[in-house]
Amino acid sequence: MRDKKIGSPLTAEEKREVWGEWADHEEEYLDEVAQRWGDSEAYAQSAKRVAAYGKEHWERINRDNAAIEARIRELMDTGTDPSGEAAMDVAEAQRQHISRWFYDTTHDFHVLKSQLYVDDPRFRAGIEAGTRPGAAEWLRQAITANAARAAKG
Repeated sequence: MRDKKIGSPLTAEEKREVWGEWADHEEEYLDEVAQRWGDSEAYAQSAKRVAAYGKEHWERINRDNAAIEARIRELMDTGTDPSGEAAMDVAEAQRQHISRWFYDTTHDFHVLKSQLYVDDPRFRAGIEAGTRPGAAEWLRQAITANAARAAKG
């Protein structure tokens, strides 16, 4: 699968700056991604996009993601129902963020991916590191509600 590996023009130092600890496990994680999804359209689309991203792109991606995470944390801290409008709006912002920077994400696929946030400890850790414990379940509910809202038109 090495020929399908997602590439990046970043130097090792830049990767550490913008990816943090993820950069230390890059080969391992990218091998797993290629093995699991290497034949998918989403993988091909993401690989093409990411190969063009420089440090400034990753800084923007990180800033945008941090804003989404801050909004999730704020909504959770105020006791917002994950099926309410504000929660669905932040779920939609996350879906659009993924679609803009990585691969086209349908509402149905977003719902499927949200199950990984709950079931896979690494996905959970990634979501909850920037938000708070319980965010994986909260966000999954918000994503599911947002998909239902979109289906209604």
